[in-house]
Parts: sequence; C-alpha cells; structure tokens
Amino acid sequence: MFILLGIVSLCFIIIFFQLVNVQLLRGEEFARKSRQNMENNIPIPAARGELYDRNFDPNKKNVVIVSNRPSFNITTVPASFRDNVKMEETVRLVCKLLKISGDDVLNDIKGRNPWERVVIKEDVPFDAIVSIATHQDKFPFIDWEDSSVRVYNHANMFAHVVGYIGVISKEEYAQLKHQGYRQYQRVGKSGIESQYDRVLRGRDGYIRRIVDVRNRVEGEEVGLEPQAGNNLVLTIDYGIQQAAYEAMENYMGAALVIKAATGEVLAMVSRPDFDPNTIIARNNLGIIQQLLNDPNKPFVNRAIQSRFPPASTFKIITAIAALEEERWNPVTTLFCGGTFTLRGFVDTVFFDYRAHGSLNLYWAIARSCSVYFYQLGLRIGPTVIFSYATHFGFDQRTGIDLPGEITGFVPSKRWKLRVFGQSWYDGDTVNLSIGQGFISVTPIEMANVIAGIVNNGIVYTPHMVREVRSPDNRTVIQTFPPRRQREVPISPSTLSIIREGMRLAVTSGTCSQLASLPVPIAGKTGTAQTRSNRYEEASQHGWFIGYAPYDGPPDRTVIVVVFVEYGRGGAAAAVPVAYRIFSKMVQLGYF
Repeated sequence: MFILLGIVSLCFIIIFFQLVNVQLLRGEEFARKSRQNMENNIPIPAARGELYDRNFDPNKKNVVIVSNRPSFNITTVPASFRDNVKMEETVRLVCKLLKISGDDVLNDIKGRNPWERVVIKEDVPFDAIVSIATHQDKFPFIDWEDSSVRVYNHANMFAHVVGYIGVISKEEYAQLKHQGYRQYQRVGKSGIESQYDRVLRGRDGYIRRIVDVRNRVEGEEVGLEPQAGNNLVLTIDYGIQQAAYEAMENYMGAALVIKAATGEVLAMVSRPDFDPNTIIARNNLGIIQQLLNDPNKPFVNRAIQSRFPPASTFKIITAIAALEEERWNPVTTLFCGGTFTLRGFVDTVFFDYRAHGSLNLYWAIARSCSVYFYQLGLRIGPTVIFSYATHFGFDQRTGIDLPGEITGFVPSKRWKLRVFGQSWYDGDTVNLSIGQGFISVTPIEMANVIAGIVNNGIVYTPHMVREVRSPDNRTVIQTFPPRRQREVPISPSTLSIIREGMRLAVTSGTCSQLASLPVPIAGKTGTAQTRSNRYEEASQHGWFIGYAPYDGPPDRTVIVVVFVEYGRGGAAAAVPVAYRIFSKMVQLGYF
C-alpha cells in the first residue's frame, strides 16, 4: 500500500508541476502556438519601386518607364497537407481550374523546403479567386494573396537598360535566403532591375486569416503592412532614347549618348532586343530558351557586352601616342597613293579606300587616311600605342552600374608570343595603328575615349541612375554625383590637334553629313574589317564616335557613339544614326 500510494503521489506531483510549467511558465508560448493553429499568415508581396526618366518632376506628369499593376497570386505551403497524396490531389485540382500544367507545378515543389510558400500561379483573374474562396472544402490550404505585376511601359525600347525580373532559382535562393529573400519572391535578372534589386524590392507584409479546423476562412486582418520599394530616377532622357532606338531600327548594334562632364548616360540602345513583358511570367522557360537560341543574341547588351575592332576610330589613339611621345609633328605630310607596301622577306601590300595624296595629321584624321597611319604606327612602334590604349582603359571595365559589362582587349608582344608562339611583326603594328588585328573594344569604352578628349584627360564613370526617391516620391534618399574614374596624361596641345582633326572630319571629311546640323559637331568614323561571310554585301562593321558642341564647355558637351554590325562602313550606316540623334538633341534644346 505504501508503495502504491507513493507511486500515485509521485504521479500527482509530476502532473502538478507540468500544469505549472504549461500554464504559468510557458503559458504565453503555448497560447501563441494555439493561435497559430487557427491563424494562417498570407504574405503580401511589396510593390517594386517605379523607374522614371531624367526629367522627373514630382509636381508634373512624368514618363514612367517601369510601373506596377495590381493582381492576385495563388499559393500554398506543401507541409500544410497531411500527406503528399492529398497535396498532389489538391494541387492538380487547382491547376485544372487555373488551366495550367499540374506536372510543372509539382516538379517545382519537389526538392524544395516543404514549409516554404510556393506560388502556383501569378496574375490570376478575380473570378478564379472567387471560385477558390467559395469552395474551400475542395481547395484546402490553397491561399490567395494581393500582388503586383511588373509593367515595362515601353517594352523593347528600354529592354537592355532596365532588364527584367523573374522567380528566384534554386541556385539564387541558396545564396539569397540568408539576406532576407523568400522563395516565392521575384528578383532582378538583368539591367537596372538586377543592379538595384535591394533598392527596388521593398519589404513584404502579411495578412492574418482566422480559419476553422477545416481551414475555412472566418475573418482576416492585416498583420503587417507591406512597404513598397524606393523609386529610381534614371539618367536616361526618354526623347533621346526614342530617337536612338528608332534610328537603329534596321540595324544590329548599339548607340550611346553620354554627358561628358558627369558620365550620365542619356541613351543606351542595343539591337536586336526583346520585350521584358513577355518573359516575366513563371512559365517562361520556352520564351527564354528561344531568345537564348536566337543567333542574333537579343539578350546581349551590345553597348557593354560586345567587343569588336575599333577600326579607324583607333587612329585617334595612335595620333595621341605619337604626339605625346614627341615623335611626330602634326604638320608633317605623308603621301597616300591608295596602298602601302611593307617591305620584308615577302612584301605585303596594305590598302586604303582611296588615294588621298599628300596630307598632314589634321587631314589624315578628317579623311581617315589609313596609309598615313600605317606609316605613323611603324615610326612610333607598338609599345607606345599599347601604353595609350591602356591609359584609356581598353583593358578595364568602365564601372557602369549595369551587370555583365565586359572589357576590351589590348594585345602585347609577350601575349602574342605566349598564345601564338610568334614574335610581334611589323605587319601587326600596321594593323594595330588603324584599329585592326588583335585589338578590340566595347562601344562604352570608345565613349570614354571621347570623354577624355573633351574633359582634358579626365574620364568620369558612366552611370544610369540619377537619384533614389522614397515610394511616395516626396523625399530624395540618394543622389549620384560625378565620380572620376581616371585621368589620361594628355597635353592641351595634343588635345587641340585631335579636336581640330575631328572637327575637319565633319566639315570636310568622312562625317560631312553632320555639317548641316545647327550645332558644331566633331567626330570620327571607322570601318572594321571582318572575316565574316555573313552578309556578302555588308561584311564590315561601322563606327561613329563624336561630340557636340565642338566649341562648348565640357559641362554642356554630349558624346555620341554608334556601332552598327555589318553596316558596310561608318559613313554609310553609323553617321546617319548619329545624325538623327543629334537632330533630336537640337530639338530638345541640349545645345
């Protein structure tokens, strides 16, 4: 009896202390858990910040480049179901209602954390929400949430500038989950959307729904208000962007317009392009694969992600190298008979597009005389040319605030020996002096060359964002002042010679089409030879680099760079594009 009473007493003592533990010591914790059993927290994705052009004014109607529209998403948490069979059955039923593939959704769920919320379908019509809400017994643990759909208001025109958003991949989520990202969220995949994703994405909220034991909604309240992302005012001018985009309509290539004294990008166009609105859906794999397989590579931003021989635009670098090393007098004349013969064990003939006769450095730049620069390059040697190509940053990124920028390439004697097992020959120097051979550049690097010439050697980092504003646009959170990237060692006398030669190219040389505009322009064309047989009638690329006004201060000067793939030549394709861009800027009052 004593043993029995002892056991019973011990049991009562344990029960007493457990009641104290459950109701007093941990009462608040268990109360919270019990509430969770009758509550369902549904996230409210925050609206991403909007993007405006540079002329934004909070008191006026503005050009909205990227905005949002309200919509609904259908989501679920797989771990909410009692087993996988019930989960698959319910998911297939809701997919049938939404007219989407149940297999695709279930494949997306597999391998994920079952407690992570999964988006079944985005941008669901309101009728579908009503059907699910009124038949919750058929759709247990299927939730709907307010959301927003990204709208790229000008479609292809800004595709490479703003980029697009998409669902977080498994690889991205593994890196971003520790930074507050959730699996159901969207992130920027390219362009401004990717570069400034943290600024644009905001903070998600949630709705607290009260449910019964059958998961039927009995009421709801806002648990946390979502906080929209900050808005961005870009440096892009819509009018100039539109003019450049339309001018490049029938071409592949890139067009850039940059303010010399600040590095602000007024326009950036790359063709061919794509419509971001068509690839932001969850089931976009087919569309993206089609774009990736396109031989014209519409995803590539040719302004910062393609490199080509600079052709005759590089003659400016050769001229600067010769003048700065005090190895050449600009008034010295050389004769051009249309060809140049390099003597050697086997003589090699290099051609020009015409015979120019005797001319000095000014006219050699203006008329883009290759024979003149063949001889000039041989006289100063390749090492000096390599040095000034490096000074201008042809082997470095410009640092523009867009992802994916690549660098150009500056060869060297050591590089050629290592890669080809050959010494550097005079023929290599002849090619290098006119921007052919091994040298390659990106269009934005050529814009920096002009910036250095305009700014007396100073080059500013190109950038795409002017300021960050609060979601209501009332407060300026951050501005982006000019940031000096490098200072190229060039004397004022050298700069004056180069500028004068580029001005002659417009008044009496290869850019003469631009002379009719009511603003003085300086420029240089280039025709890059290729080994491609892609277009028999147009196997060469066309370049134009220039600025206006020629006689204006740097803070009023605008740089224009145009590159046209397979455009026959700079004067034939690139200059007409530049003409339309400059004309638009005249119309907008930039000069």
